[in-house]
Amino acid sequence: MNKILRNLLLAAGILVAGQAAAQVTFYQGEGFRGPTFTADRDVWNFDRYGFNDRASSVSVRGGRWEVCTDARFNGNCVVLRPGDYPSLAAMGLNDQISSARELQHYGNNYEERRERGYYRDDTPYRRGYERDFERRY
Repeated sequence: MNKILRNLLLAAGILVAGQAAAQVTFYQGEGFRGPTFTADRDVWNFDRYGFNDRASSVSVRGGRWEVCTDARFNGNCVVLRPGDYPSLAAMGLNDQISSARELQHYGNNYEERRERGYYRDDTPYRRGYERDFERRY
């Protein structure tokens, strides 16, 4: 009995862990059509995966993802929250995305810490934090 219960708990834990993982899927066509590219970690340059400037729709499953028009998280960057984005045209990102990364959460007090001087707004790369000029969806 204990062995069966242990195996069931193990299977449930694996299932929950798999569902909790953040991932984003990019589709070449609008409306989630055509070839896809799925990421579950930072992608510094889509060109390495043959998907540079090809995404027309996106599905975000877990986490918030920053997508940028240039490699290495440069250019026009937008933060996408979990959900489906059947067209990137309204955001000005249709066939423009070249890099993507999950934004990490390191506590709820980012604004307070920034005001105290822990973070500067002109820092070009603050891993895990949205930059003030980024648009959020």
